[in-house]
Amino acid sequence: MNIQDVPVEITDQIGRVQNITFPRQGHTSIVAILETSNKKYIIKKTENDLYNEWLSEEYKALQYLFRTGLPVPEAYSFHVDNKSRWLLMDYIEGISLREFLSNEPDLKDEEKAISNFGLCLKKLHECSCPIELQKHDTPWLDRMLSKAEYNLTHYEVDGSEKLLKRLKEERPKPIDNTLIHGDFTIDNVLVNECSVVGVIDWSGAAYGDPRYDVALAIRPKHNAFDNERDKEIFFNAYGRLRVTEEEYRYFEDGIYNFF
Repeated sequence: MNIQDVPVEITDQIGRVQNITFPRQGHTSIVAILETSNKKYIIKKTENDLYNEWLSEEYKALQYLFRTGLPVPEAYSFHVDNKSRWLLMDYIEGISLREFLSNEPDLKDEEKAISNFGLCLKKLHECSCPIELQKHDTPWLDRMLSKAEYNLTHYEVDGSEKLLKRLKEERPKPIDNTLIHGDFTIDNVLVNECSVVGVIDWSGAAYGDPRYDVALAIRPKHNAFDNERDKEIFFNAYGRLRVTEEEYRYFEDGIYNFF
């Protein structure tokens, strides 16, 4: 992607783009930082049917969530261009928690950042869920299993038919639903000087099972949640519930493999 690739509808909206840079990229979209004379923006581009759908869902979710007070970027516009989709939103000054922890901060800052990560999820799960995200006739887990089956059939995923069969047969005991992020990982939480300043990538936002967010939050990564101390700091701050090993495997090593 270069400046000339940006749809004219977007450049007309924000003014002349003076610079374009690329942060660390994920797997589902191309992400760029656009700089004008007085402001920075994030633009995301997708070109795959599944990822196009996710980007559309993210745009809708951000519109619902912006009025909640959660640290979400403001979404300005969504554009359809042949097989591509473009989402324009606010740039948030910060780095991912994963990057922060991989830089090996001192122990005090590391613990503070992990604690704030837990507090952020607590605030998210205690936030009133926008009514638009509650308008479904079927429970969240039923929808996720149905989507998992569709993705297994139509796309390349890490899950298998055998795993999906087990997930359908061995569902965890239901608990009260809350607003959930749907991909609450250390990659999708932005920090600045140990404080959480943004939560991004909201395509999975829903009224759903909070254990899914918790399981993804504590996935072990290099220098992050690869020890019990990190988990204990997180759970002490989060304070709402702790997932069992069985619940962790069901959500992180189960459902997540189809998305």
